[in-house]
Amino acid sequence: MKSRQNFCLELDWNLLKIFYGIVGANGVSSAANVLWRKQSTLSLALQRLEKQLGKTLCHRGPAGFELTDEGRILYECVSEVYAKFDRIPDNLDNASRDLRGRLRLCTISNFIDAKFDKLLVAYSTLCPLVELQIKVAPWETISRAVLRNEIDVGITAVHTKYKELRYEFLTREVHLVYCGKRHHLFGTSVGSVEALSDEPLILTGADEPDTLAHYRLRHGLGKRIAASTPNLEEAKRLAVLGLGICLLPERMAAVDVKKGTLHPLTPKSLGTGCDIYAISNKHAPKRLVTEIFMEEVGRRLKRTEQILPDEKAETS
Repeated sequence: MKSRQNFCLELDWNLLKIFYGIVGANGVSSAANVLWRKQSTLSLALQRLEKQLGKTLCHRGPAGFELTDEGRILYECVSEVYAKFDRIPDNLDNASRDLRGRLRLCTISNFIDAKFDKLLVAYSTLCPLVELQIKVAPWETISRAVLRNEIDVGITAVHTKYKELRYEFLTREVHLVYCGKRHHLFGTSVGSVEALSDEPLILTGADEPDTLAHYRLRHGLGKRIAASTPNLEEAKRLAVLGLGICLLPERMAAVDVKKGTLHPLTPKSLGTGCDIYAISNKHAPKRLVTEIFMEEVGRRLKRTEQILPDEKAETS
């Protein structure tokens, strides 16, 4: 047998897996069918293992397959290892439940998404002792804050993807042009966005992602600025008051549309939108609170490309 020093490092663990499968199938011939391997390949692997250990592990012949004393000892050891490996997922789950600390999360303002809400609930269930520290910031500052390790996870629209950051798609946020009940266009729908170019616009300033700025400028919106604010909630309030038209997230405006205080002037076919991502820093010091959150995002929220026809034209 090899020297006990560095034994684990030098041992070929794949040979142990094959040995475990052969014993479980009670022979090389049966194991070939179970493991989808050639019988000759399994026999060779068994011989290599015996050579590495310097022991005969089994006898094969007309009487059948039978383990030697050394083979039985090895099988018991390998079985214990398999049992411990099987417990790894449960142990990791229990570790997350005992995890303590703080997850620093920064999100764009008024981000409304049912899937994201479920994600927060799922994370809180997985890590009930972790404190969620959530703050709101303009979209363009969030990526830089993640790069500087000022926050652990950012929820934001993305203009430029940095190689240092990890991106997990969350959802597509659809934006439409809205007006309040006092506006002269309330209750109508336009056939083109350009038809609204002369209407006074409520501008969201620093909280306006690039995709929305490109959409607005391409269609001539904002020739006249009625008001500007970096706060989406304030922009919506001004639109409700009838001061002008405003580009707002569809989910954010839904309650006011239902109440009859806001009305979408553009149908979805003329709307625009931006992709929202969860982002983290690949090179930040490893923190389990962050890793578990991002893994939960990747597991629950698989990206589905849903580019609106208008967006296809915009990016072409």
